[in-house]
Amino acid sequence: MTAGTETDWDGAVALLRDAGRLLLWGHRKPDADAAGSVLGLAYALESLGKSVTLICSDPLEGILTTLPGAERFLTAPPADGTWDAVVSLDVSTVDRLGPPYAAAGRLAGLPFLNIDHHLTNPGFGTVNLVDPAAAATAEMVTLLLERMGVPLTVPAATCLLAGLLTDTLSFQTESTTPRTLRVGASLVEAGAPLAELAYRFFRQRSRGSALVWSGALGTLRFASGGRIAWVEISRAVMDAAGPGADGAGLSGYVASIEGVEVGFSLEEAADGTIFAGLRSPTVDVAAAAAVFGGGGHARAAGCQFAPPATLASAAAALLATIEPALK
Repeated sequence: MTAGTETDWDGAVALLRDAGRLLLWGHRKPDADAAGSVLGLAYALESLGKSVTLICSDPLEGILTTLPGAERFLTAPPADGTWDAVVSLDVSTVDRLGPPYAAAGRLAGLPFLNIDHHLTNPGFGTVNLVDPAAAATAEMVTLLLERMGVPLTVPAATCLLAGLLTDTLSFQTESTTPRTLRVGASLVEAGAPLAELAYRFFRQRSRGSALVWSGALGTLRFASGGRIAWVEISRAVMDAAGPGADGAGLSGYVASIEGVEVGFSLEEAADGTIFAGLRSPTVDVAAAAAVFGGGGHARAAGCQFAPPATLASAAAALLATIEPALK
């Protein structure tokens, strides 16, 4: 998918201006870019007098709950709700919206704005604003609001900067461009607390998350002569760590080990789904994720394995796909 054209940007502006009641939807297993983009857009639209409902089929957990407005997310649309349009943010494929979207058949006929920066996004909306050149969906939302002439409040800027910071690892990834830095500067100028967010997302960790890391790192394994490494996060580890614990950052940590070309983490969800996060400094992991219906970026991607998959079977499937790519 190529970068959004002027027509795509204009179409997105028109849809947002015309709709009075909007359903904003982030992807399953939300990260700061998904949650921050939804919240940032919600605050901006509300400043225009619009009504918004925030959805993510998996609850926000851990550090994401500290974002302004995080408590507003619902896991499914209210049964008696009515909307003029649906907006997905940071959602690479329709299935990443989660089961509640498929179950809400009444949404199928509504105008659908798809705002995303993943290279593998097929363009599933009635209006598609997809720009793989953007370092984060939060970058795109900020630019979109700039086009609309909507001033950023401190809560909106804070949520958007959280998404931009985390997807760029504090402006360190190769996806960071001069435009990304200018967008970051505009968010700081609007009042987003850069130092506080950087500390919260990159240096501070909850006790529960530390316990998840402790349990996961005990499963660290290598393959292909040390060129592939992965960790497994069982449901038992997650349950023992307590509510709100997560394994965020583990795949990136594994990929940073000396000699490792591809690192991934596998997490067992309560419903038995196995979520995989893949990272690499050199290999196109989006291609590997796409084999299993996932996607993302060349250096950071994800996919999932439905039950009755296990941690072991998911690892074996990923290894069978990644190893030939290394050779």
